[in-house]
Amino acid sequence: SVEPLNEPSFVSTNGKEIVQVLPGAYGCQLQGIESRQYAFRFFLDFPEGAKRNDVELPSERIYFLSSCWLTDDEGAFIGRARERRDDIEKSIQQITRNLEELEQGSTGFLQKAMAFRDSVDLVERRAKFKLQLEEMEQKYPLDEANIIHGPNNIIFAKEGMIAVKRFRGTLGTREQYHWVGTFSFNDFFEDDEEDE
Repeated sequence: SVEPLNEPSFVSTNGKEIVQVLPGAYGCQLQGIESRQYAFRFFLDFPEGAKRNDVELPSERIYFLSSCWLTDDEGAFIGRARERRDDIEKSIQQITRNLEELEQGSTGFLQKAMAFRDSVDLVERRAKFKLQLEEMEQKYPLDEANIIHGPNNIIFAKEGMIAVKRFRGTLGTREQYHWVGTFSFNDFFEDDEEDE
């Protein structure tokens, strides 16, 4: 279960107000086998909600959505992914240099026409590499600044989305999550209770 560690509070015109938070639950869903990425979701219940100035926390269940990755002790799969990312970035840089050389070396009309065809090929290759790079950055925890190491060799994305659930569609049967903010992980605490 997910349990609040303290009673959240804030100061308003009414003085210090305590926000009641009830324990919730969490779950993970596999997103990528190769990357070992999971969608990490949890919720907390706020039975009374809260309001401060123009910000209102509704009195309902609030969902927190993020990602996590299972890793081994050495983090070998992350190392391989970082090497692949570096190779892709080098390829993009080389293609950019080749494009600049083509542009500078083409002076006459015929040379420019021949260089145009080559430059189209290079631009298409660079676009494919950029797409691969974006996909890698979505699948793997490559940037240390954007992750936090949790217990049991699990890596978490530092930031996630806060959402409320609404039902839409015919007869209100289709679930939709509406993003209402962001959250960030600062630290993880190990459970000190021993198994009985």
